[in-house]
Amino acid sequence: MEGRDRRLSRVAPQARLRPGWLGFYPTILPDLWYSLHTAQGNHSAYIWLETSHGITRVQRSDVELRDTP
Repeated sequence: MEGRDRRLSRVAPQARLRPGWLGFYPTILPDLWYSLHTAQGNHSAYIWLETSHGITRVQRSDVELRDTP
C-alpha cells in the first residue's frame, strides 16, 4: 500500500501598500506583495515586511493583507 502525503500547504500572509498610497517607504514598491516578517515584536500599529532591502517596518494602516498569493 502506497502512503499519501497528507500535509497541508500553509501559505504565509503577505502585505502590500494600499492602492493609491504613496507614503514614505522608499524600499517598498506599491504593486508588489511582500511576506510578513513575524520574528519582530508584537506591536499593534506596525508590521514588518521582508523586502529585497531587508526588513522594513510599515504602519499597519498603510497596507492591505492577504493570506493567499
